Amino acid sequence: MSNGNTLYLECRSGISGDMTVAALLDLGATEENLRTSLATLPVKGYEFVIKKSRRMG
Repeated sequence: MSNGNTLYLECRSGISGDMTVAALLDLGATEENLRTSLATLPVKGYEFVIKKSRRMG
């Protein structure tokens, strides 16, 4: 996923994980890259679903 660009997040009052992941996917991160990265974490028993939705808009 590295193309030489840098993303800076200024999170003074926190940041929502699910919304951050959604934004990164919208910016071009791939589902495959996300799944590969999550597989390296020492966490078991999770499931995630990627789908487009539109709320309040």
